[in-house]
Amino acid sequence: MTEHQAWTTLSYQQVLDTPYLKIRCEQVVIPGGTVIPDYYIIENRAWVGIVPFTADGYFLINNQYKHGIGCEVLEFPAGSLEDSEDDPLRTAHRELMEETGYSVEENQIELLAHMYANPTGARTRIWWYLARNVRKTNSPKVDPAEVIENRLVTPRELLQLIHDGRFAVQGQVAAAYMALERLGFMTASF
Repeated sequence: MTEHQAWTTLSYQQVLDTPYLKIRCEQVVIPGGTVIPDYYIIENRAWVGIVPFTADGYFLINNQYKHGIGCEVLEFPAGSLEDSEDDPLRTAHRELMEETGYSVEENQIELLAHMYANPTGARTRIWWYLARNVRKTNSPKVDPAEVIENRLVTPRELLQLIHDGRFAVQGQVAAAYMALERLGFMTASF
């Protein structure tokens, strides 16, 4: 495989700088000498997604309105690492509890994948965890910006939601397939 050279940043300007989103415009030189005067990079907070699976064989998913797309989406619990958090696993436990009221024992949660949201224009890192034998231990956290309806679906139903285009957030779909494989519901055949 060919090793590609990194681009050189000549200058940059911070266009937006908030606690939740940063955008900067860089002037860069790409290998070969071409200058791109306005290459924008988004710097979101890193975030964590959790694929919760119950002892009786159900995936726990959320139905939630997402203003960015302007409609409801089905997805797994997920959320940003807070400034005080440097451990994605800790964030996974917190987000699972906040969004669902479910918890998982330490020995029942494992790293499923580390992903990049959009490496072309963003520096957003994502950690996905598979949480087995989750159980309801509390009430979800009330947050007026996150009105969440939790749903339990079988592996077959989850796969059907994906194929019907109703479970359609790209990183979530990748995590779903990886969890289905890890749990033994799907196997790769080459």
